[in-house]
Amino acid sequence: MFRRIRSYCLFGIKAVPVSVEIDASQGLPGFTMVGLPDNAVRESRERVVSAIRSIDKVVTGFRTTVNLSPADLRKEGSALDLPLAIGLLVATGEIEVPQLENLVIVGELSLDGLLKPIRGALSIAMSLSEKSKNILVIPRANESEVSLVEGIRYVCADTLRECVEALEAGAENVARWATGFRFKNKSTITANDIPDFKNVVGMEGVKRALEVAAAGAHNFLLVGSPGAGKTLCAKCLPGILPEMTETEILETTRIHSCARTAGDSDEFKPVMTRPFRTPHHSASMVSLVGGGTRLKPGEASLAHNGVLFLDELPEFNRSVLEALREPMEEGSISVSRASGTVVWPARFMMGAAMNPCPCGYAMDPKRHCTCLPEARKRYQEKISGPLLDRIDIQVSVPPVDASQFASKASAEPSAEIRKRVCAARDIQRKRFKGTRFKTNAEMSSNFAKDSCNLSSATEKFAINAADRMNLSARGYYRLLKVGRTIADLRNSESVEIEDLSEALRYRAFRS
Repeated sequence: MFRRIRSYCLFGIKAVPVSVEIDASQGLPGFTMVGLPDNAVRESRERVVSAIRSIDKVVTGFRTTVNLSPADLRKEGSALDLPLAIGLLVATGEIEVPQLENLVIVGELSLDGLLKPIRGALSIAMSLSEKSKNILVIPRANESEVSLVEGIRYVCADTLRECVEALEAGAENVARWATGFRFKNKSTITANDIPDFKNVVGMEGVKRALEVAAAGAHNFLLVGSPGAGKTLCAKCLPGILPEMTETEILETTRIHSCARTAGDSDEFKPVMTRPFRTPHHSASMVSLVGGGTRLKPGEASLAHNGVLFLDELPEFNRSVLEALREPMEEGSISVSRASGTVVWPARFMMGAAMNPCPCGYAMDPKRHCTCLPEARKRYQEKISGPLLDRIDIQVSVPPVDASQFASKASAEPSAEIRKRVCAARDIQRKRFKGTRFKTNAEMSSNFAKDSCNLSSATEKFAINAADRMNLSARGYYRLLKVGRTIADLRNSESVEIEDLSEALRYRAFRS
């Protein structure tokens, strides 16, 4: 008997429809699978047969041929276990499933019939959200992400037996409607492990620079001596970033869902706070920008709508850093392989920290630098000019005087800074309504110039400053964008000379 089961596979973060076609007929017993399955899919026969045996059903003894259509698309992962099991049970006459053509089935099976979560369930649900006749059959561990998509109907189960009973009873009768985004009170969701700026002694200039960076989603670089507080200040940044919108939560959760690994916990939780990714400086290019044999997103995509923080920036492999240049401009990463081209979203704030020299004390007024000038120059040249030109805010982090540690006066808390950041983001949201931009850092050159409302004197000041500092065209317009953010923080319609003066102080560091 021939049966066709509808399912999906992942290609990057895109869900691609796949038909599991099963023909079970009389003849010499055997099992053949075609349609470019990878090893995980090819081995599914052993898992599926054992899982079916655990519910007292038998599907062996037939001449079985399985085709995974489209045949020219390589099928990866374990999401086809459950559709294969249901297809074998229906094709061999073990069960009857009404309205099978309306079901979309995905899930991984263990040998005892337990259903395990899969990668990319949210992508699959989003691809089905506008097709009301479809009913998605999923493992229960994927329910939290699937239920975020409004209007989709789904059936979830913990075991193969439970799934079979639900389908035999009629999926229409037990399907649930996803009501869409379920976390309405997002302001109550906080991360307890985020340091607070009120506990950071001194460094008011650095805090101000990070406030500007957060308000406009600008890239930033902190340069200072070891132990000056660069990493601590950067780790405080998530506490002043505005909460994510529902669209941003879905975008970010979708990427993280597709990047799940076998070591992750069974139940996947939506990403409610802005990501703050801190890859080690030994990270490879694939781990940072994505790719590999399974075409999984890298750290840059996992930081989408959040922050990608690179500590000890010069210690990263130069080719790895150069791979970030395009996504810093475009907000996406395109990876081309023989199997095809995958595009991942990667709109992130790129933050970095570094020492000014190999010994680290070139900018320390109290400690002597032991590096030769040539060594110091080579160390700083590990960061290429094109990459540095894409970093809007570059500030020096001076060491804190020990006498300030005894001060009992508390600094401004992150919550107060966050209010100003959110107010500036609200201004930008109104400014960019109806455009593809979300923050000042994303503006095009023409839009940046128009939105600044520069007077003739202010424009002359900006041009003269760019000429004296040898700024590139990109550097000039990034100067305007930072100035626009500073003006937004003080709720000004136009960018003044004082805003550009502050932006110029963030444009370059000197050792």
